[in-house]
Amino acid sequence: MKHTRALLGLAAVIVALLIARAGTAAHLKTAVGEVAAKTETAFDSVTIGQRFHIRYHFTFDPDSLRPLVPKKINAGTCRVMAVTYNEAKKDPKDKQVERIADVTFIPLSIDSSVVPANKFDFLADNGDTIRAWTDEVRVPIKRIAANAKDLDPLKEQWKAPPNYLLWGGIALAVLVAIAALIWWIRKRRRRGEVEKPAIRLPPEVIALAELERIAALNLPARGDYKQHYTLVVDTLRHYIEARYGVESMDRTTYELMDALGRHRVRVDGLEPLLNEADLVKFAKFAPSPDNATAAVSRAREMVIHTTPVVAAPDPLAPSEPSQPSAPVAGAS
Repeated sequence: MKHTRALLGLAAVIVALLIARAGTAAHLKTAVGEVAAKTETAFDSVTIGQRFHIRYHFTFDPDSLRPLVPKKINAGTCRVMAVTYNEAKKDPKDKQVERIADVTFIPLSIDSSVVPANKFDFLADNGDTIRAWTDEVRVPIKRIAANAKDLDPLKEQWKAPPNYLLWGGIALAVLVAIAALIWWIRKRRRRGEVEKPAIRLPPEVIALAELERIAALNLPARGDYKQHYTLVVDTLRHYIEARYGVESMDRTTYELMDALGRHRVRVDGLEPLLNEADLVKFAKFAPSPDNATAAVSRAREMVIHTTPVVAAPDPLAPSEPSQPSAPVAGAS
């Protein structure tokens, strides 16, 4: 008895599911006699980027069916640009109404485009959905130039004859302007040279001022012996080159002393200071801070001792007696 009741309950559930499925299928029907659909085209071929129209005609009874606007129209290899709907009665005596969907497309393929079949739904009075299908449309694409024969040869553009007189005058004016600019620059330079004579300080003044600057840096206190000796020796070399006219900057210590000997120039203490500086710069010799500081004083003494002494006139010295003037001819 229990098994019979279970089987009857299971059968009731299956029957209910079948009825529900049948009821659901009844809500969506394909239009056979309710809606007459027709697809209309008015083109043979189009070019890339050219718009074309497809008109979908639907004839139905407005008393029993109400058209639904589709959410999206399948454009295939094209793009939908615009959609318009129009309705009109085909026959005043007939209840049938013709609804026209005018869809504007633009092709995207370069060979051939296809607009697939689209669905348009209608709502019946009993709640059923009646679906009408349109035809598939193939859109031939026409190329602008299938071969070179389709193109007409381009005419050569007109070229204006060159105006040699105009261009010659422009070139002459440019040359005159450049020559005037060069003349003005040279004249200003010459005037500057005359108005601003170069002021040259004696070599001993330059050397002593540079040595004072080096002493103020106090490089030995920071352990920078190489930079300290380099500055001191370079100052001496500049001074010797300016004082005696002997090239000193690009010579080694031996070459410089040999050149000074050939010029019969003797600077006491120069060679030991140069040798000491070479040890510090190239042999990484570390002198004592006192010796490094004394290098400035030694260089200063060399500059002072080699500076020519110009004797100043003594105001207390007796002046030489003036020579008697010659007698004037014809004097009495």
